[in-house]
Amino acid sequence: MNCILVPLRSPRRIPVVRLALLLIAIFGVTAAATISNANAASAQKPEQPLFVPNQLLIQFRATATEADRKRAIREEAVELIIDVTSDGLEKVRVLPNDTVERAAARFARRPDVEYAVPNARAHAFFVPNDSLITSTTMDLAWNLRSVHAYDAWDIQTGDPRIVVAILDSGVAYEDREIPDYERANIWPGTTMYRQSPDLAGPFLPGWDFVFNDPYADDDFGHGTTIATVIAGTPNNIAGSAGIAFGTTIMPIKILDFQGDSDISLIAAGLHFAADHGANIVNMSLGLPPLAIYQADLNLTQSELQERLRPLHDAVNYAQRRGVILVAAAGNYDADEVSLPAGYPGVIAVGATDPEGRRSSFSSFGRNLDLMAPGGGFDDLNHDHVQDAVFVLSIKPHRSEGSLAKPDSFGCFPFFGTSGATPHVAGGVALLMAQGYTSQGAIEQALSSTAVRPPERLPGRDIEYGAGLIQLDAALRVKATGGGPAAAAAAKGVLASRLLSLNPARGEASLAFRTQRPGHILVRVFDVHGALVRTLDDREGPAGEQRARWDGRDASGVRSATGVYLFRIETSEGVATRKVAFLR
Repeated sequence: MNCILVPLRSPRRIPVVRLALLLIAIFGVTAAATISNANAASAQKPEQPLFVPNQLLIQFRATATEADRKRAIREEAVELIIDVTSDGLEKVRVLPNDTVERAAARFARRPDVEYAVPNARAHAFFVPNDSLITSTTMDLAWNLRSVHAYDAWDIQTGDPRIVVAILDSGVAYEDREIPDYERANIWPGTTMYRQSPDLAGPFLPGWDFVFNDPYADDDFGHGTTIATVIAGTPNNIAGSAGIAFGTTIMPIKILDFQGDSDISLIAAGLHFAADHGANIVNMSLGLPPLAIYQADLNLTQSELQERLRPLHDAVNYAQRRGVILVAAAGNYDADEVSLPAGYPGVIAVGATDPEGRRSSFSSFGRNLDLMAPGGGFDDLNHDHVQDAVFVLSIKPHRSEGSLAKPDSFGCFPFFGTSGATPHVAGGVALLMAQGYTSQGAIEQALSSTAVRPPERLPGRDIEYGAGLIQLDAALRVKATGGGPAAAAAAKGVLASRLLSLNPARGEASLAFRTQRPGHILVRVFDVHGALVRTLDDREGPAGEQRARWDGRDASGVRSATGVYLFRIETSEGVATRKVAFLR
């Protein structure tokens, strides 16, 4: 296997990282997708049209029978493509001598029709790129430490009774011969879909709404990555470990081989998930900011919301059936959370870098709920590779001429709010496994224990929402029985700061503060999880504490140049700081 990321158990839970893969594909942010609050209305549109050409979505009233719907479609001279949902949403094709606008107006006048709107496009929130890894001293599992997954697993792991539906490009969940009609858009000569070695299941039957069959296999790579962040198998010498490993995955394919979709497919997927037992739905996808639609179409906010009503109705359908929806905020650096994440009740997730700060591409706004690791294009830990979330997945579709290989697996880096979202979906699954049944209680546990950079003001934050999730503290809300404050006090995030430069030469030092006397343990690990040296192990007073490392191991031998991790443990909390050390 190309990449091995094996987490060790507490207290030495720094992941073991071995790397043999040199050339990897990087999933990045959407092209032409940097939108500030000052220029959102004039930002460059996506390369593809905002709506699917010549397609119309018609929502018939509940009183309309199947015969009524067929008669209306015949009378208005359009061609039925598919029944999208069981409650009367139909997708039709407008004939060449007609226009979408004229057809929509005709249907809107009919008493048996609730509304008729164009079919808006959606897309997975990333675009691939390539990079060459040149160093083996890399910190590839920073995302798991960032959300305190290792400590969380001491409290709760995934439960197969909890079902997470992945509305995406499918999942590498089975070995199956690829049908002829699906081979055109995958790597030439590839004949088999293969089950990922990092996805052991269990799986519930899903559906492929792209090819309209019951086999939701992945021909893109995105969905397999999302599923692995949620439920990747631990202790199998392959890849990493999912946030809620052991959780049941329901694969639902609504993205094609390039990551494209539309709101009719999202609506169909949401109905399927809600009707077939999903507890949670992960949507690492969405629409461009509404400002782009408004600028292009000259529509009011209410007119635009009406055009997107099939998506809103599908979200409501799933929510009424008790499904918790988790969706990506968007990769537009816009002060507006993308839909469907921006709808009420959907948990909207933004992305953070390894320092816990908002990733440069991550959208934000008043509807933002939580943050989770999504990576960044810098090299904050100076390990000679961009700060991506690394996941074992199929070789992805990267560009025209570089198609996916569903039978070939490697450890690929992943950027975007797409990657942040499954961290939160996994956290929701852990809390449900712990016994939570209310979305409100789950959100309260995650929000009340989340953290933000120290300079941010108290209260809900437009750039961070409640903050970066801390899974261990969230799980302790129920485990301690003392509420969020007790959970955070039981083991929170300890404030710390580096005093030396990063990268450091000669020695590295840091400071941290404790509120009361107690035991202090400060250790240095390398990125492979091996203990290098214990710097402090004592009972200490309250106040500011300092630790210094001269770059030597416990035997006095000078350590090699590379990335190292300071881990501070006190009765009040834990902190991990990375530093690149140069001899």
